[in-house]
Amino acid sequence: MADALSTAAVSSNYTYELAPKTWDLIRNMRSGTAVFTMPSGPIKCAGAPQKITYLAADYWRQQGVLSDIRVVLVLPTPGMFGVKVFADELERVVARYGIEVHKSSELVEVDADGRQAIVADNANSAKEAIGYDMMHVVPPQSAPDWLKATTLADSANPAGYVDIDKHTMRHNRYPNVFALGDAGSSPNSKTGAAIRKQAPVVVKNLLASMNGRPISGSYGGYASCPIPTARNKMLLAEFDYTMAPTPSIPFIDTTRERKDMWYLKRYGLPALYWNLKLRGLI
Repeated sequence: MADALSTAAVSSNYTYELAPKTWDLIRNMRSGTAVFTMPSGPIKCAGAPQKITYLAADYWRQQGVLSDIRVVLVLPTPGMFGVKVFADELERVVARYGIEVHKSSELVEVDADGRQAIVADNANSAKEAIGYDMMHVVPPQSAPDWLKATTLADSANPAGYVDIDKHTMRHNRYPNVFALGDAGSSPNSKTGAAIRKQAPVVVKNLLASMNGRPISGSYGGYASCPIPTARNKMLLAEFDYTMAPTPSIPFIDTTRERKDMWYLKRYGLPALYWNLKLRGLI
């Protein structure tokens, strides 16, 4: 994958300098096969591999060329999403665009010279080669190497995340250590929304620990994946450890893709992030 990224037909939005290349590939494509992949294991913003797929398909639809493009989405999961109500909505989205979804599958090799993506079907222990004219890849992700090499890491997990209790965010072996966000082993999706809910728990429990009091803060696994399904629609998937929808906006059905949610993504969330979240106000 790393070598393929230097070729003309492969890109990844997970590398800052390659994001413009992704747009160039999408904008210039008029026919052929476009492959979008997602690795197994936790990744930053778990919905991102699907986001770029839908945005690309919507652009091709607007350009009138979608019918000439085979769009392939490779997912390691058995469903479109871990929460059924959101999975059902995304099934409708891929059907609308005619996207070919390979579930329980993962990109395992790239033949960049032959423009072949080798995809493993883990459900059937089989592999197939998919020729591509463009491909967007998402690399497997883990804790930083320096962290994986320490005793703070979860020895049972090769990704090397800090071994913490998923509710208290306290280290399971070192009571004076807390962790949150992308480095922690809590099984929630690694999103900014999750960190926003984890931070107050860490503060509360850390202060209690420093003052010799029992810790009482508890994180319920809240995470949020805002998934644009078109240039002007978004599905706001909010859920917790119970894998049940946990909507934070009253009186609005956020289990469906909506235009008003796209406005939230485009304008509301950046304002909340820079003006409130980073200042500790929410």
